[in-house]
Amino acid sequence: MNEDTNSLSQGPCTGYRIVDMSSLISGPFCSQILCDLGAEVIKIESPGSDAMRTKYPRHNGMGALFQQVNRGKKSVTVAIKTEEGRKFVHDLIAQADVFVQNSRPGVMERLGFGYEEVKRINDKIIYLAVSGFGETGPYANHPAYDMVIQGLTGFMPFQGGDNGPQAIRSTVADKITAMWAANATLAALLHRERTGEGQKVSVNMASAYSAFILVDQMQNHTFSSAGLEKVELALPSYRALNTSDGAVIGMIMQPPQLERFANILNHPELCEDPRFSDSAGILLHGDAIYDVVADTVAQMTTGEFIALMEKEQIPFGRVNTVEDFIESDEARSSEVFVELEDPDFGTVKILNHPVKYERTPVNVVKRAPMLGEHNEEIHRVLGKTPG
Repeated sequence: MNEDTNSLSQGPCTGYRIVDMSSLISGPFCSQILCDLGAEVIKIESPGSDAMRTKYPRHNGMGALFQQVNRGKKSVTVAIKTEEGRKFVHDLIAQADVFVQNSRPGVMERLGFGYEEVKRINDKIIYLAVSGFGETGPYANHPAYDMVIQGLTGFMPFQGGDNGPQAIRSTVADKITAMWAANATLAALLHRERTGEGQKVSVNMASAYSAFILVDQMQNHTFSSAGLEKVELALPSYRALNTSDGAVIGMIMQPPQLERFANILNHPELCEDPRFSDSAGILLHGDAIYDVVADTVAQMTTGEFIALMEKEQIPFGRVNTVEDFIESDEARSSEVFVELEDPDFGTVKILNHPVKYERTPVNVVKRAPMLGEHNEEIHRVLGKTPG
C-alpha cells in the first residue's frame, strides 16, 4: 500500500496504487470502480492508445464515455516501446499493488509487461489480465468486442424471440466483465493481506458474461440427466402497457395480486379464468392478462395508474427515458448522478458510485484526466524529470 495517494479519497481502497494499461471499457471500467473506492489509479497512455478518449460525443477533446469510465484517475504519457518508457513503467510497477491490462494474449509479453516480468519486478503485485476468450482455447487470439461476446454466449436468440437474434443495445458484456474483474481484484488483495502473496488474476469476457446473463437460462439445463421437459423462460409479462401519456411496466405473480389488479381496473373476469388460477398460470399467460386490460390502462395517465398500483401494493413503475430518470425524485434521493464543476469542461454529469459505506464513504469528486495531465506529478513520485 502507498500513503502518497489522492487526499480526496476516503473509500475502503485508499492507499492502494493501481497501474492501468487497459483501454476501451472492460479494463478502464474495472479500474474506475477501484478508483471510486479510493485507490490511486495511474493510467498509462500514449496519443491514440485509448480510442474511447476521442469517441463522439466529445467536448474539448474528451469523449463522454471516456469521462464515465475514467473519472478520478491520473494520466501519464509514456512511450512504452522505448527502453526508457519501459523502465519508467517498471519503476511504477515496483511501487504498485495492482497492474491492469486487457490486451490480447501475448501483447503484454512482447511489450515487456507480461506477468512473469511484472512478477520479477514486484512479486506481491496483483496482475489482472482481462481478455475476450481467455489465454488458451480456440478463440484465444480472436479480437473480441461486446457484440461478439453477446453472439457467442447464446442469449441473443432469447432476447430477440420471434424477431430473430437481437443484441442488447448496451456494452453489457464489457461492463459485467469489469465488475467481475474488480471483484476478483479485491479478492486477490484480501488474499495478499492474509498471506503476503501476489498472484495473476485472469478474467475473460465470454466466461464473465455467461456467469451473469445465463443464470436464468440455465434453468432448462441444470438437471441435465433427469430428462425434464424444457419450460418457457421468455415470460410474456415482460412487456410494457401503454398509458395516455407514456407507459408502465410491472409484474403480477400471485393470485391475490391478480385479484386486486382485476378489481381495481374493473375486470373481474380475470379472476374467473382458469388459466390464472395459480402463480404458474399467471406467469405463463401474462400476455393474456395484459391484453384484457390494455384499453383500460391506455385511457389512464401514468400517474393515475401508478397511484392505483401503489394503493394496492402491486409492483408497477413508469417507463422512463434516461432524461426522465435523471430528473426523477428517485434518482435525486438515491444520488444516482453527480455533477462536477470544472473550468475546462463546465458542468460534468457522471454516474455516482452506487454503494454507501458507513465507515469508509466514497467521494466521487474528480473528472477523468486530460492526456498526460499528471506527467509532472507521477515523475516526481518516481524522482524523475519529465521528458
